[in-house]
Amino acid sequence: MLYVRAAMVALICALLAGPVVAQEQGFGLTLTLRPGYAGAYRLGEWFPVIVEVANDGRDLRGVLEWSFPGAPGQPVFRREIDLPRGSRKRVTLDVFAQGFARNGLVRLIENGNVALEQSIGIEAIETDRFLVVVVGSDPTVLTSLSAMSISSTSGTVVRHMSPDDLPSHPLVLRGINVIFLHDVDTAALSMDQRAALRDWVHLGGQLVVGGGINGERAASGLADILPVEATRTIIQGDLSPLEQLTGSPPTPSTGPLLEARPRPGTEALPPATPLIYRSRLGSGVVVFSAFDLALLRGWSAEPVLWSRVLRPVPPFIPGFDARVNQINLMQDALQLPAIQLPPASALAAFLIAYILMVGPVNYLALRRLRRLEWAWVTIPVTVVVFTAGVFLVGIGLRGGQAQLLQVAVVQGSEGEPRGAATAYLALFSPIRGSYTLRFPADHLVSETRGFDDFTARPLLATSDDNGVTVPDLLVDVASVRTLIAEAPTTPPVQVQSAVQFDGSDPRGDVRNIGSVALEQAIVVHQGRYQELGDLAPGARATFDFNGPRGSFPFGIAIGDDRVFNRRQILFRLFNSSSRIAPISGRSPLDDEGVYVIGWNRSSALPVEMNGWTASQEGLTLFVIRLRTT
Repeated sequence: MLYVRAAMVALICALLAGPVVAQEQGFGLTLTLRPGYAGAYRLGEWFPVIVEVANDGRDLRGVLEWSFPGAPGQPVFRREIDLPRGSRKRVTLDVFAQGFARNGLVRLIENGNVALEQSIGIEAIETDRFLVVVVGSDPTVLTSLSAMSISSTSGTVVRHMSPDDLPSHPLVLRGINVIFLHDVDTAALSMDQRAALRDWVHLGGQLVVGGGINGERAASGLADILPVEATRTIIQGDLSPLEQLTGSPPTPSTGPLLEARPRPGTEALPPATPLIYRSRLGSGVVVFSAFDLALLRGWSAEPVLWSRVLRPVPPFIPGFDARVNQINLMQDALQLPAIQLPPASALAAFLIAYILMVGPVNYLALRRLRRLEWAWVTIPVTVVVFTAGVFLVGIGLRGGQAQLLQVAVVQGSEGEPRGAATAYLALFSPIRGSYTLRFPADHLVSETRGFDDFTARPLLATSDDNGVTVPDLLVDVASVRTLIAEAPTTPPVQVQSAVQFDGSDPRGDVRNIGSVALEQAIVVHQGRYQELGDLAPGARATFDFNGPRGSFPFGIAIGDDRVFNRRQILFRLFNSSSRIAPISGRSPLDDEGVYVIGWNRSSALPVEMNGWTASQEGLTLFVIRLRTT
């Protein structure tokens, strides 16, 4: 009965989440939409909108625009598209919603005119719910997981996607908690899709790959990250040990298993059985089941089984607060004299000097010279001199050129060459002016408000195959506009460690094997830290949490740069009581993890401004998870 209800729910969801087709006869255009993860999206996280356009009319060149109708204040996203007559194109817009939105709207715009538009319903998934995406061709497999209970979450949502629709950007996958690959030839996935899966797991995602008769195909394209080495041997295996995890005998009790050899550090579930294998990869988890994921369909304890295997991994998402709650990290961290008001004492001294010069000093000087009638000249001259002085001092404080400043957070894992960067970019302009910024193609760009610039036009970023452009970004006089750019990256800091645990306390050593220095480095574990000092390339430092340690981030003693307040950056990112995070009240760092955190005086992501590579004053915070058993 449970299986029948689950199948009916899956069928209804598939119908509701199916693509919507719009057609405009006058232009010969046909448009098909598939938003999010089968129509669902995670609040505050980037998600894909797949748009397929067919043009049987005249040549057309324009932009595709995604917006959230009926939701004022929500961002708008654009992508350029070229549609010659007879062309068929598929493009993906990466978008996010700041608040709950029930509908999305895509418009095809040519020369300011709407050639075609189509709205579609979407479902918002709350930040405290567990989102499961099943990738494969069977829309009924694992539907029972909607009844699965995961600690610290308020429920589970299951969605099914086609392998073709699997995003190829790791940060667009970040809204998903776990991905099941069922009967998927992973070697047929694109290189970008496989790289995105790998990077997403390192950032905290959980990947489950099914075995069984087609298990070799499922393992072939992901062999480098699986906890096992899959063979080509299929045996009839005993599933009854799964009762150890669920308390209920499995149905069926036997089935075809793909034989696999576990790699070092792999955990077998249940222990000493060849059924489920689990291993840590960076901040995430990779699971391989020797049996087909559809084999246990209809077993009432299927949700209990996977709730024992999966974990509630806390996400570290440095840009979440900025996108959803418009909390500006730069407003706390930036110490730019040009945007600060002069001290009250200086203003008082200026006013006193001005009053004295216009009044008593001017009068006494003219009386001494016996030329009081000159006051009609000396008073205006004094006013002009003081006005010019104020103007020149203002120019001196603000400077004569726009300044671009960057604070970046780079997440990485020991032994993994790729990571993810979240960069806060503050554009300061001494005069009222417009600027055009250009980012590489894999960057996700948005804006967070702050400071005093609430009257400027909203940011309207437009992407194409070569990059992302922010045209005509208006900045008021002596004001700051703040953008966020997020992208996968290759961190210049790499570490090598040897970590052991004495009970729950880690100890060991860390070596910087990267190309740049790691300044004011610390080791963090379970809200405590120890200082490592500066780690130049090739330098090594030891730590032992059995010795003195401080509270992180409250007890951190750290120096500041001339421009950036490092302590405020740490406090904003890691103080769970002040953060409005995806899982409220929890630290963004996994309690099971040991992290190296350190700084480098450089920018992490490149930016072009007005057609030239922008010179940036930058600071990068590296957060690297060490490899532990």
